[in-house]
Amino acid sequence: MLSAPARRLLIGIISTLLLSAAAVSTYRLIVELRTLQSLQAQRAELMHVQYGLFNAEVWVDQVSLILAERIEQFELNETNRPQIKRNIEIVLDRLLQEIEQVLRRRNAEGSGWLDRLQGSLRQGVQDWLVDFDRLRARVPLYADAVLDELDRPQTRAEIQRSLTQALEQAAGATFSRIDRTPIEQIVEAHGCPQAEACAGELASKADDRRRQAQIAALVTLSCSALLFLINLPAWRSASNAQTGAQTGIQTGIQTGAQTDTQTVARSAVQAAADPEPHPLAMAPETLALLTGATLLLLGAGVMTPMIEIEARIDQLSLTLLGEPVTFTDQVLYFQSKSILDVVQVLAATGAADMLLVAVLVVLFSLIFPAAKVLAGVAYYGDFGNARGHGWVRFFALRSGKWSMADVLVVAIFMAYIGFDGLIASQLAELGGAAGERVTLLSTNGTQLQLGFFLFLAFVLASLVLSSLLEARAPTPRSKR
Repeated sequence: MLSAPARRLLIGIISTLLLSAAAVSTYRLIVELRTLQSLQAQRAELMHVQYGLFNAEVWVDQVSLILAERIEQFELNETNRPQIKRNIEIVLDRLLQEIEQVLRRRNAEGSGWLDRLQGSLRQGVQDWLVDFDRLRARVPLYADAVLDELDRPQTRAEIQRSLTQALEQAAGATFSRIDRTPIEQIVEAHGCPQAEACAGELASKADDRRRQAQIAALVTLSCSALLFLINLPAWRSASNAQTGAQTGIQTGIQTGAQTDTQTVARSAVQAAADPEPHPLAMAPETLALLTGATLLLLGAGVMTPMIEIEARIDQLSLTLLGEPVTFTDQVLYFQSKSILDVVQVLAATGAADMLLVAVLVVLFSLIFPAAKVLAGVAYYGDFGNARGHGWVRFFALRSGKWSMADVLVVAIFMAYIGFDGLIASQLAELGGAAGERVTLLSTNGTQLQLGFFLFLAFVLASLVLSSLLEARAPTPRSKR
């Protein structure tokens, strides 16, 4: 059976090792999650809808491929040649009629007799040189010549080029060109041949980083929980000692009428000193270890993403000119931010109201919770006569209502529920608006991230630590 000093030493060594392991794993966790956040943001940029479904150049490429395939598959045979020839004859005959009407109308124009005379002469020469009735009679021959020309591979290639140029000109005149510099920079940074291959590589790297982050988070939370658990028995033991001391005093008082006063005092002192010589619930070094674990959870919580918001079209399919057109993995919206990321975004705007919000977020989510924990340890441990300092008393005793850590946890959870419902409803409306001819599969990727659970662990750890610190609060007996 270990003595009390030996037991405290063993618990202290184990606690120090657990805190060291938690610190190392927390550092790895932050690095992995920040890297994962960057990989996810880069992949979302590569697959953003502005470079795919909303990009006119992509549509031009898709339609050009369809037209090229349809032109390549076009073949004249005995079945379709008569119908195609008849359609060409109708077009040619209508064209000749319109030409003749335009020429006659132009020759008939004029305000004076001289203009009308010149028009009549031009019309006569035109009738003598061009016989439209004879041209209309030769329309079937012209139609055969057009069909023979269409059947040549060179003509098909020229038609294909002309149609593609027309599409590109229409798209360029209607839509602005998309700046692909961000995509090119990402592809170049990862050494990928093209954006699609780079997106797959980034997804693989992100999955690996996510697994590593989950392991690191499990180690951090496990070490922190064990650190608190192995120190709770010592707290209970000290609390029982203090309870025993008080019980001894009360018993002595009740039997004071029958026992000598000095004997009662001596019994009370012995009861108070057994099994610990001091009524404090926990040693200062143990409090320092628990405080370190609590602050590690706070740092990990505010530096890592808490919530991820993503709306994505998994697949959109439609039929154009009898050919399928499909867009896959189109990201409509993606954001993954930590508390510090939000503060940076707010501060980057430069607006006075946004700067005020950024300061308030840092104050109530980081400074006040950390100051409350540190001041509580300093006050209840009375290190360096800390109880005499006003700011220590404020943060230890009066800052509870100003520390919004627990409120922030609830707010983030409610924001998650709100965003999840909003994005789900919007994607459902988008799918309903697509219609029966368009197949739309969408995904709502909104989910809580490890940063939220780490911050929640900090809130719980700070509550437990506060309970342990309150056991060290000075009692009326200690003031005497």
